[in-house]
Amino acid sequence: MDGPYRDLGAGFARLTGVEGARRGPSRITHVEDALLELVRNARDAGAAHIYVASTLRDRRYRTLTVLDDGHGIPESHTDLILEPGVTTRHLNPVTEPGDASLPTHGAGLSLYQIKSLSVEIRVLSTSSPTSIRATFDTNTIPERTLQSPTRPSHSNLRATLEHFTERTNRHSHRLHTYYGTPARILATLLHHRIIQRRRESAGLREEALALGLGVSTRSVQRILRGEVLPVEGVSAEESTGGTGRRRVGGGVDGGPVLELGEEESGRITDILRRAARAGYMEVEDVRLERRPGEISLRARVYEPEEEYE
Repeated sequence: MDGPYRDLGAGFARLTGVEGARRGPSRITHVEDALLELVRNARDAGAAHIYVASTLRDRRYRTLTVLDDGHGIPESHTDLILEPGVTTRHLNPVTEPGDASLPTHGAGLSLYQIKSLSVEIRVLSTSSPTSIRATFDTNTIPERTLQSPTRPSHSNLRATLEHFTERTNRHSHRLHTYYGTPARILATLLHHRIIQRRRESAGLREEALALGLGVSTRSVQRILRGEVLPVEGVSAEESTGGTGRRRVGGGVDGGPVLELGEEESGRITDILRRAARAGYMEVEDVRLERRPGEISLRARVYEPEEEYE
């Protein structure tokens, strides 16, 4: 009689029969579900840091590149892990932290389902860091509709990653996650010394492309000059350093009021927009508020969802 799994070597097995059906992965209906499974696999593989690069092409094709510092994947198993029922958790299924009522899952079990639903999924690097890239046609696998109509971003992906991180950190080991465009994720990998800084842009771009980060030579040059900043961690208390928020104290009562005309306000807005675009961001809703003794500027800064390259 066949057992509940078939040993595939290197710690991997294929679940069979009743066990395979019982341990099937959660149903994936949206891109956010796929992201959740990808980062869950990385966490279950022992990752302490997970980096998610996201792009949207033609307002339709979402590409997610998930990099992590977990245990990695054997070179011989890069195609095998995308087959149905293949997992490293056949003897030790995982219960989601903080909710034992949810069905158990195991590293790798969802990858075949993601493969069947995506335009493409590939293992681009097996370790140091591990990198998996998946592209989805959002006409087929949509992204969830935002609850807030005022958010400049059109994606729930960062919020999905933030919720996952907070839940993991509340009930399990400490996890650091980062979300951004390929250029900013590359800057973050360099900042954290996950990959080494090179003097020449061509070599760094080649390494970035091999990891699934589609950046141009110009973008790499901007990163090396420090013009593209690393991203902060998705949790409010995390920061890569030097980009945190500061609170400014109150104003001075009875002071003079500085008046700015349309020309001066336009120049300030133009400077802000050029500075934002240098960091692959956009600025909108710029407001200058004048009060006695102080002047304050408020603007909404966000990362566009479309690719730059």
